[in-house]
Amino acid sequence: LATAGGGGKGEPADGGRIQRVDAADRAPRGLEVWAAQGCGSCHRFEPANATGTLAPNLTRSLEGRSEKYIRTSIVAPSAGLSRNYGDMMPPDYAKRIAPADLDALVAFLAQGSSR
Repeated sequence: LATAGGGGKGEPADGGRIQRVDAADRAPRGLEVWAAQGCGSCHRFEPANATGTLAPNLTRSLEGRSEKYIRTSIVAPSAGLSRNYGDMMPPDYAKRIAPADLDALVAFLAQGSSR
C-alpha cells in the first residue's frame, strides 16, 4: 500500500484515501532488489536472465505459487517450503530487505513465474 503526498493545511492531497499499488507497478523495482541481493548467483529465474544452479530454479518452482508462499520462502527459508534448500539460504532476509523492497521482490517473482 502507498499513500499519496500531502495536500494543504495538513491534509493528504488525496483526501486521506489509500491508493493500492499493484504487483505490476512493484515488479520493476523487484528486479533491482533481486540484483542487489545477489539472488541470481544461486537461483535460475528466466525473467531476470539468471542462470544460477545452486538453488531451486524459480521459474519452475514458483509457478502457480501465491505471494504468501513466495514471501515465506524468502523470509523463513527453513520453514520447509523448499526441501533440501532451506539451510542454504540466508535466514535474515526479513531484516536485510526493507519491507517495500521485499514487497517488490515478491511481486517480481510472482509475476515472472506466472508467464
